[in-house]
Amino acid sequence: MHRAGFSAFTGDGLQAAQPPDNATALPAGPWGYLGAEAAATLGFHPPKRTTPRPNPAPAGAGEAYDNARVDCDRQAAERLGSPPAAGGELVSRLFDESMKAAAKDARVVEATRAWTVCMTAAGFEAETPDELARRYRSTPEATPTELSAARADADCTARSNLAGLWFAVLAGYQRQLIDRNAQALTAQQEAVRAQDAKLTQLIASEAGS
Repeated sequence: MHRAGFSAFTGDGLQAAQPPDNATALPAGPWGYLGAEAAATLGFHPPKRTTPRPNPAPAGAGEAYDNARVDCDRQAAERLGSPPAAGGELVSRLFDESMKAAAKDARVVEATRAWTVCMTAAGFEAETPDELARRYRSTPEATPTELSAARADADCTARSNLAGLWFAVLAGYQRQLIDRNAQALTAQQEAVRAQDAKLTQLIASEAGS
């Protein structure tokens, strides 16, 4: 972009959105509800994110700028390349497999049953934490009933140790899958590292030119 005549160009033209606090980014899931404070304020609605805002248009913006941006994006993609798509697909498939295996695990099934009994006693019937969350997320805003259900969910999650057990079981299955697919995953990791190194070299060479 600098060689194309746009010396003020410094990035992608967007101001990044403010990410949510990690503690409340995804408090509810098949593991139950994490965090009494989030339950009391968010219910099952995720925290609102700030929408990215465009930076002021750079000097010289217009058709010439747009054309240069498209051409520079194309050149960067050609020079960087991409890690093998099969590696990314493998990671996604293994993650899905680990989630399904954890959901069927007898230890998770029993902890979920204990969670269900606890929730029923609290006045909220649901077979799974996911089912409960879906029930309330369809509304635009969290209602008082939803907040009560979320607080009960957080309490029953703690009482049944569902979250602690769920994450431990999930991690166990993921370790098994990683071990069984170590060669392919290592190749993908090396490909990503090679792309990062190429990007670092490209930035350094462009900065020095």
